[in-house]
Amino acid sequence: MIEKKKQICIIKLDGLGDVLRTTSILWCFKNDDVTWVTEEAALSLLTGIPFLKKITSISGVLVMQDFVFDELYNFDEDIRACELAHNLKAKKKKGFKVKDGHHFPFDADSEYAYALSRNDELKFKLNKKTYQQIIFEMAGYCWEGQDYILGYQPKGAVKYEVGINYLVGKKFPNKAWPHWGRLSKMLDSVCLQNQFKTLKEYIDWVNSCRILVTGDSLGMHIALALKKKVIILMGSTSWNEIETYGRGVVLRAKLPCSPCYKKDNCNSVSFCMDLITPEMVLSEIKKLKQAGD
Repeated sequence: MIEKKKQICIIKLDGLGDVLRTTSILWCFKNDDVTWVTEEAALSLLTGIPFLKKITSISGVLVMQDFVFDELYNFDEDIRACELAHNLKAKKKKGFKVKDGHHFPFDADSEYAYALSRNDELKFKLNKKTYQQIIFEMAGYCWEGQDYILGYQPKGAVKYEVGINYLVGKKFPNKAWPHWGRLSKMLDSVCLQNQFKTLKEYIDWVNSCRILVTGDSLGMHIALALKKKVIILMGSTSWNEIETYGRGVVLRAKLPCSPCYKKDNCNSVSFCMDLITPEMVLSEIKKLKQAGD
């Protein structure tokens, strides 16, 4: 007798990097029919993943209102996602729902993730769980090293030994590293990031680099998904939540105020990202080159 496929709904809206690393949960549902609800900007990032039956934007979910899923998983704190998780029909719901206008755990499996969002000391200093561990726990599964899944297969071969992924988004300008120019002058086969017109162009560029030097960004997640060697420079955001799968190293300045999650207006005498020197990065690049493929 052929076992009936379960109808699964996953909700993860944005940002793009978080959407990409959430794809690791799909390994738990590879034999099921999975519908993923996300933002318009993330649709192309998920297109081509074999474990997804349907990808839809949050604006296109009205047609799903009468459908009954077997299981629903909302990994997003966004109130729109939580309201959607509340309103969609499912026999089992996990992750976050809406309560009194705020996100709230459906059950005990998401209480730790909820505590992280409410307790800065836990999130910034005490937490040792990676993002992947946290979402697997929310779903009621044990993370066993399941990797990213990238639907788009990049074109072209490796052209550069080192790619410098130096641009940061407007949301967290404090993620920017001020020494990209100095580092690039120390390297021979190097390529600096451009303003790409499409997400596919961005992925193709990351794929053209053997090693990527990057901040906490979408490019970092793309590089990890492509199984590239990665050097990650971090200061204002939490390094403990980053899973490198043994393919990279995180460099950070050990300041008592870091991470702080401040978007700008750093009042510290020393800026954490400034304390990561080009010489420190160059040393890690040499180590990765010596380690080989």
